[in-house]
Amino acid sequence: KKNMSVRAPHTLYPAMQPADTCHPAGYGGVSLFGPVLLSRGRVHELLGDSAVMFAALAVSRLKGPVIWAGLPEAVRTVAPTGVQSFFDPARLILATGVNRTEILWAAEQALRARCAPCVIAEIQDGPDLKESRRLQIAAEEYGALGLILVHRAPQTSAAETRWHCQAAPGGGWDWACIKNRRGRGGRWHVTWAGNDDAPCAVPLVSAASA
Repeated sequence: KKNMSVRAPHTLYPAMQPADTCHPAGYGGVSLFGPVLLSRGRVHELLGDSAVMFAALAVSRLKGPVIWAGLPEAVRTVAPTGVQSFFDPARLILATGVNRTEILWAAEQALRARCAPCVIAEIQDGPDLKESRRLQIAAEEYGALGLILVHRAPQTSAAETRWHCQAAPGGGWDWACIKNRRGRGGRWHVTWAGNDDAPCAVPLVSAASA
């Protein structure tokens, strides 16, 4: 399995300060790298052109099946060769919906079903407050990790965290936590180390308990 290294990017978010370490509530957290944890039993929003890579990394830290719901044209792009560096593609269960309502309904039911530790929904605009609350309640029932890939604009929502994920000039990705209901935000430059060592992280500004 490939691992990754994390270094500080050249620019900081001036509003963000170094965060103290704290622990995710409820079902614990999924360790992504260094101090960064995604709380289970919560819904997290992912924006930007490397959001899929962020989701793939999160899946690689879990065991068991993964349900990925989206429009047919979006789900068809989830190629086994694209994710196999992160996790076994055989773990994927792909679900298609004809519209946003069906995709969010499928994600909500999957979060409640206790059949997968991670559920991913791919939609155009982010969930609104009502939609995100329904997803959040469903995730809390079982402790599953809910990831919402947002292709366009986010809305005011009940999501635990919101991440902006971009490919970085020169390789790797810049991942920024721009909303964190239980801690502070942060930004990291992430690359795969390509060895069998544990991931190493040099936090720039960390989202305490994402």
